[in-house]
Parts: sequence; C-alpha cells; structure tokens
Amino acid sequence: IDALYAFSDCEISISPNACIIEADKPLFTSVNEMLKINTNDTVRLLKMELDIKLAELHEQWHYSSLEKIFIENKIYIDFDGKTYDEAIEVTHKLLKPHIKHLLREVTNDDVIRLLEIKMRRITKHDGDKADTYINSLEDQIAEVKEKLDNLIEYAIEYFKNLKTKYGKGKEIGRA
Repeated sequence: IDALYAFSDCEISISPNACIIEADKPLFTSVNEMLKINTNDTVRLLKMELDIKLAELHEQWHYSSLEKIFIENKIYIDFDGKTYDEAIEVTHKLLKPHIKHLLREVTNDDVIRLLEIKMRRITKHDGDKADTYINSLEDQIAEVKEKLDNLIEYAIEYFKNLKTKYGKGKEIGRA
C-alpha cells in the first residue's frame, strides 16, 4: 500500500490557487485574501450606499422645511402683478429671514419648485403633519449617520442578514 501511494496520484498534494481579476490583471491569491478583498469592497459599497441615502434624506429634509416656511409664512401671496422672474426674486428675498437653519443655500431650482406648488396643496397644508414628516426625516438621518459611524458593525449585520434573506426556503426551484 505504501508503494501504491508513493508511485501513483494518490499522494499528490493539491494546493488550490484562486485567481481573481484586480485592476484588469489576474491576481493569484489565497481564499482568505480573496475574502478580505471582497469584504473590504462590500464595506466600501455599503458606505457609498449610506452616503447616497444620507444625501437623499438631506435633500428631502431641506425641501420639506423650505416648503413649510413658504406656506406657513404665506410667501406666495406677494406675487400679484409680478412676472415669473420677479416672483423668483421676491421669493428669495422673503425667504431670507427664515432659512438660517437650513443645511444649504436656497437655489433658483428650489424656488421654482416652490412656485410650482398647486394652490390646493397650499390650502390643505397641515403644519403638524409637516412637522411630523420633518421629524421622521431627522430620525432617519440620525439612523443613517449611526450606521456610517459604526460601519463595520453595520457590515457584519448586513452579512448576517444575507443568510436570512437568501438562505433556507429561498432555493431555486428545479424542474
């Protein structure tokens, strides 16, 4: 039996080489190193995703706050006999005292969007609902910032949830 192993393929050691493409070139690496690379890439992608979500939430918060200021301070009333360009200029001027707490400057696009609000929506405006919505956005912003501050823990939870989301009971049906 010793001779069988010594002179046949039964005793050949196998060392698996993993090959990945990195920077458009093949890279031979260990499985552990491959997992590290993929994990770091996933963490980077999760961070990008959270940054995008945070930017979207900031925009929603900004516009919702701006809309609330526009309606509650009745800025839309002073447009009688004005051209569209004059209305934009007047809106900028009338918003100035109310926008100190906003995260960014008010742009012409913001003002144009405000001027396109239908009168029906203005008359149905509910300040309490607007405050509730803005507070919910602030809670979501805080949640996303917390995830960004604890990115590694968030990534670990993401990986753990993959098994739950795509694991048992999610098998592909066979014909």
